[in-house]
Amino acid sequence: MKNQFETLNNNLSNINHHLAPIAEAAQLLIESGALEKLADQLPEIITFLRKHFPIEEPRLFMPDVLDYLGIHKRTYYRKVADGKLIPRKWEGPDFFYRSDLEEERKESKRRGRI
Repeated sequence: MKNQFETLNNNLSNINHHLAPIAEAAQLLIESGALEKLADQLPEIITFLRKHFPIEEPRLFMPDVLDYLGIHKRTYYRKVADGKLIPRKWEGPDFFYRSDLEEERKESKRRGRI
């Protein structure tokens, strides 16, 4: 039994040892006000992360986008030129993720296209 208490005490000591730097960093963030600034910027950070590091979604290429939004090819090109649709460029043809098209999908629903 004594051996188990010593092991438990050592484990708790190790935990405290590893948590101390984290607690110091948290205290510094709180005192400097950086944590509040970070919290204020959180929506923009989330948007940036979702745009540049999306969850594994299937890629939608132009024919898929035309069908998904209920638009013609000419409308697609016009929306790209106007900056309303911003395709992702990688090796091969341009593509989108569904999350990239949320606003235009809402607009298509509003206009009765889909």
